[in-house]
Amino acid sequence: MTGQPVKSAKTLSYREEQHIPILLSFIAAFVDVVCYLALFRTFTAFVTGTLIILASEIIHQDELWIMKVFVVFSFILGLFFWLILLRKLKSWKYLRAFVLAIEAALLGAFMLSGAIFSPLSGADSPETILVALVAVLAMTLQNAAMAQIFHQHVPTTVMTGNFARFAISVLDIFGSGQAYAEKDKDAAFKTRSQLRHYCHVLMAFSAGALTGAIAYDIGGFFALACPVLILAVLALYQWRT
Repeated sequence: MTGQPVKSAKTLSYREEQHIPILLSFIAAFVDVVCYLALFRTFTAFVTGTLIILASEIIHQDELWIMKVFVVFSFILGLFFWLILLRKLKSWKYLRAFVLAIEAALLGAFMLSGAIFSPLSGADSPETILVALVAVLAMTLQNAAMAQIFHQHVPTTVMTGNFARFAISVLDIFGSGQAYAEKDKDAAFKTRSQLRHYCHVLMAFSAGALTGAIAYDIGGFFALACPVLILAVLALYQWRT
């Protein structure tokens, strides 16, 4: 025996798919930045942010609160819809490819509808609400997929928990020192792997936010072609494997 940690089939499958939460984190941040800039300070992936802004706008009697209410309720209904559908299709061989392809199509529809109706006249206009609805459908699908299909992976739309786990992993490795690594090599190996993964996810999310802001400033809604392309490639890869 070499003394290396033995990896189970489940662990190998998990490691082979670690690119999925990394890329989906990039996409979630990218889309949410575009939504914030284009849809009157609205988040569609990180709905908690929309709730906070909604509370502020209600208190200050800002007319933008109407669309925020619509987005929140659409997010809840959309999440239930996708979760029910994914549970019914859970045994389908190509479910993962299907989910990624549908999200790509919805983000493509978000991009085209936003470009067609630009400039959006107001937060409460029918055009703005329609564009926001398409974005909500896309990102509720990603949230549902992470909960139902890719549930063994870290969250991709909210980074608070990932930052906490990253900090815990750092303390486990550097706080416990060499004695910890020698005492439990399997646990130390797992902790180091988790630390790298959290770091990659956090970096991808940060890169997605920055890239989304720059791309939207340059190309408007057509910036969304970037996440659409990534999802299309991911869907093709999942379908072929």
